[in-house]
Amino acid sequence: MGDDARCSWCGAALPDSAGAGRRYCHAGHRQPAWRARRRWSKADTARRTLVTVGSLLLTQVQRELAGMAAGRGRAPEGAAHCTAVARIPRLTDLLVHLAVLADRQAGTGWPQIGRALGISGEAARARFTRRDPFDGRPGPDDAPPR
Repeated sequence: MGDDARCSWCGAALPDSAGAGRRYCHAGHRQPAWRARRRWSKADTARRTLVTVGSLLLTQVQRELAGMAAGRGRAPEGAAHCTAVARIPRLTDLLVHLAVLADRQAGTGWPQIGRALGISGEAARARFTRRDPFDGRPGPDDAPPR
């Protein structure tokens, strides 16, 4: 093979005896590469939604700022700036939730997500994991039936 042929997983040079079309230096790298490609493709829907919501957020901010600049504020003069940004926190919370969803579907662990958000991995898991309060299991304050 050529001098520039490298393993698609680890980047090591492929041996000269490697046949045409060989992409991995040994069979043990084929499976993790397949898993990584699969995780990445499963997260595609979440990534697309993330981009859409990010675009909506940017459009919302631009619209509000343009309205303020044109003097079309919908609020009294003293609260025009607050009115312009009042809806933005909800959209950014949604954007963060979608980013976490995309990262989790791509196989990212809670410690890495927490580090990116400036919190611990356990705090990230607790904050972004869905929990159903009516899952049928008794809680610590539930009394046994009589």
